Amino acid sequence: MMRFFVLSAVCLLLLQLDDAFSKTRARHIPLGNGNTNLSGRIYTDHYLFLQGANEGTLEQSSLSGWLDFDTHSETGLGLRAIGQFDAFYRSISDSLNPSFKASLREGYVSFLGTGVEIKIGQQIIPWGKSDGVNPTDYFTAKDYTLLNPDDEVRRMGALAANLSFTPKQGTSPVTFQVVVQANYPQTRLLIPEGSIPPGIAFQRYPDSPIPFQSSSFEFGGRILFQKPDFDFSLSAFSGFTHFPQYIVDPGTLQVRPITPAETAVGGDASFNIDAFVVRLESALHMPENGRDTDPLAGLVQPWHWDSVVGVERPIGDDFRAQFQFLYRWYVFYRSPTIATPNPTLNQLILGVANANALILNYQRQSNPGATFRLGYASEQSDFSADVFLIGYFSQGQDYLVRPQLGYTPVTNLKLTLGADIYGGDSTRPLGALRDRTHGFFEAKYLF
Repeated sequence: MMRFFVLSAVCLLLLQLDDAFSKTRARHIPLGNGNTNLSGRIYTDHYLFLQGANEGTLEQSSLSGWLDFDTHSETGLGLRAIGQFDAFYRSISDSLNPSFKASLREGYVSFLGTGVEIKIGQQIIPWGKSDGVNPTDYFTAKDYTLLNPDDEVRRMGALAANLSFTPKQGTSPVTFQVVVQANYPQTRLLIPEGSIPPGIAFQRYPDSPIPFQSSSFEFGGRILFQKPDFDFSLSAFSGFTHFPQYIVDPGTLQVRPITPAETAVGGDASFNIDAFVVRLESALHMPENGRDTDPLAGLVQPWHWDSVVGVERPIGDDFRAQFQFLYRWYVFYRSPTIATPNPTLNQLILGVANANALILNYQRQSNPGATFRLGYASEQSDFSADVFLIGYFSQGQDYLVRPQLGYTPVTNLKLTLGADIYGGDSTRPLGALRDRTHGFFEAKYLF
């Protein structure tokens, strides 16, 4: 524990060395007839186990940075690149050794014309309006093994072409958007210890898909209608599920992940009623192995219809509250059944099927849940606060609570202290992660 606080203090000192420079959030450098913007962030995160066998030890200690380069000209051409590095003293992927990785978070060329916008390259394309749970977010994925208080930091994109067209020279309330993605990112889930049967060869995460292969492309489109106090969209998608599922190879008895092909249709909307903001989002996801007639029925995730209904409003000048009702219905839900001649294989397949159901939260046909968020921020105070709760309350309730306290000692430097608290029934997805309850500290510097 002492090492945790020493590392935090050192990183905090380093981030405060240049108070004068911290007065500027971004640098704007003229370039011909256009503009070049250079900005970024440096942040350090430290996550400490609060319970379980590892109580008091670090699970992640990291220093990360982004450099965001954005340039555009009057001709409508532009370039954006966001480089990222992560240096780990400890991480979920390697709890014993330091590691380092660098990546291009986004990097694309763009063209902005009258009513037309085109982006080609590495992109993050998040769809949906709800908070934290987005049924229509078809194209991105999240790395939950990268611990960070901001879920957007975990989001991953892919190589894509993204075209938006608004008729009437950009004045129409209707916009058409088409996305072609050359490879699909894959979510890295927190897998509860003991969920996979012991004593077997187990590949935790799928291999990365090869871009520009017929087996890697994803396609999607949506129609958006936007007015100042009301908007909605309808969308369709053909690609792959971005959540790994596990199957048993009967020949080798190895457990390996798969990412089945998937189609989906959905939509979202938002509107205002006095001080209230109402958001709706819903989608039907149809994985190829998800029908009750498929050989893998009951062993992998079935077709599911996800919906979110949310209400948000300010409370006074400094507080904001939000409530969302979540609902998932499995269209072709079926309990796993195994009928091979090999009892050992049957037991293994059943164990993996139950692990799929636990990790991906399809242990019953109907799965209601809710989220709640209360935030505090004031222009008169250097302190801010936020508490987020997500829970499911069908048979065997479980939840995650994330309280955070923020402090801004100087411009562009924010310190955050908080916790990720998992609880509830240990046979449910969030309750099974209770040993991953953490306390965390982050220092983030924007420039």
